[in-house]
Amino acid sequence: MYEPVAIWDEASAGMQFDKILGIGIDSKGRVYATAGKGEKGVLVFNAAGKVVDSWGKGFVDKHGLRVIDDKVWVTDRERHIVMQFTLDGKLVRTLGTDGRSGLGENEFNKPSDVAIAPNGDVYVSDGYGNSRVMRFGADGKFKQKWGEKGDGPGEFDLVHNMVIDKKGRVYIADRENERVQIFDANGKFLEQWKHVGKPFGLYIDDKMNVYITDGESNNVYVVSERGKVLSKFGKTGGGPGEFKMAHSITVDKKGNIYVAEGDGQRIQVFSRKI
Repeated sequence: MYEPVAIWDEASAGMQFDKILGIGIDSKGRVYATAGKGEKGVLVFNAAGKVVDSWGKGFVDKHGLRVIDDKVWVTDRERHIVMQFTLDGKLVRTLGTDGRSGLGENEFNKPSDVAIAPNGDVYVSDGYGNSRVMRFGADGKFKQKWGEKGDGPGEFDLVHNMVIDKKGRVYIADRENERVQIFDANGKFLEQWKHVGKPFGLYIDDKMNVYITDGESNNVYVVSERGKVLSKFGKTGGGPGEFKMAHSITVDKKGNIYVAEGDGQRIQVFSRKI
């Protein structure tokens, strides 16, 4: 079981927050979240919850955020792009065509999230407008796409979040279909989990445990590689351990869980109760 140990909000930070839709942690334990407004859209917190940096320029509708190999990836739904930054906010590269939606090999329609495979391939959940997964090589060149609107295997209704395990399997939060779909690296359907609510956010740790937020019922699930629910906590509300749209989730090296609330505009930290 997990218990809340900290709440990071506007009061504790001494600044205004935006909806927090994406969250990630770097190798030094600093937490990055799409909590800031305006050009300082990404806030960087230390382990105590103090804002130690803020950056970002040109964000219109920031959504997903991942920190992978100490690079920060942010999706902007309205600009229809995925951006990779250094930890201090320098833009490294962009995928997609800025300001234009579409179905082409370098076009998205409101992309929601990004994941990196063990071989360096980049997968984008595309997303709100399109109902597909896009796959690029580590060099950014298009390799593959799969998915269309529907509720069958390999079909989606809002490809909302995604993670990839160390075996290369791709886990998709198929939000409006209320399931997690699992594919091999080439998009072959393997299985689905329909017992984890309406999945908004996903994270996977080194032990292959999958952490899932349900932003509607405001539950958090910890699920084994085989789909067994190991822990479940949370409910709707504004108190400790309660959420207003539990949107995204990440876990640090000590096993502490960080949940980013969309409507609640705060980050809650949970530790495992022994």
